[in-house]
Amino acid sequence: MTGLQFRPYTTEDKDACIEIFMSNTPRYFGVEEVDEFRRFLEAPTCAYYVATQNDEILACGGHGYHDKKKAVVLAWGMVRADLHKHGLGKFMLIERLKQIHKDFGATLVQIDTSQHSRGFFERFGFEATNVIENFFAPGIDRVDMELKLTTELYQTLMNQEIG
Repeated sequence: MTGLQFRPYTTEDKDACIEIFMSNTPRYFGVEEVDEFRRFLEAPTCAYYVATQNDEILACGGHGYHDKKKAVVLAWGMVRADLHKHGLGKFMLIERLKQIHKDFGATLVQIDTSQHSRGFFERFGFEATNVIENFFAPGIDRVDMELKLTTELYQTLMNQEIG
């Protein structure tokens, strides 16, 4: 996809982000999670971003430092369902990892995701550390994953041509 922009989320983006969430329900998110996501969008507890093309929001996702885990955690990342497999997930992940390195330097990055997204994150070097069946909703397992974001990996990401 060409002409993609990566920018900070604003509260005016809330409805579009909820639409993206709903487009991924029930395969990637449980319907019961929408209220939690809505509360998050009303007062994000971490850095949160959107990807746009021609001012249309196509994807969203964030990250924040988790003191107890001593790691940066990826939060609420998603792409509009009809646009899966068009490079938007890659774009959002790489842009977030670049921002994480700028903010925190070399660090551990963690995510809890579903079995449906596990392979996507493995392609970028994330490794599964734990699986809890039916955690998010019936049929949606929680897969804990982590990536050591090194300066070398950051340099590779900076050279990626995306969007």
